[in-house]
Amino acid sequence: MDHNFKDILHSVNLTEGQIGVILCSLEAYYKEYENIAETEVDIQAIFEELEGSVDRFYDNLEKKQSQQPVAEWTD
Repeated sequence: MDHNFKDILHSVNLTEGQIGVILCSLEAYYKEYENIAETEVDIQAIFEELEGSVDRFYDNLEKKQSQQPVAEWTD
């Protein structure tokens, strides 16, 4: 049996700061090697996944916050 281990998905826990470091590093790498088409496709896919993860987090947070009752204080 042959397996393409490059296509196995892994779940990892990264902070938003760590994601930012990865994205900035990839961007710098891409600028240096932008003529390599295969690298461009891989880097774009990584960007979409990592940025999408952060976007989904904040979308979910915003949705949960909007469901919270509004405090009505009386003095």
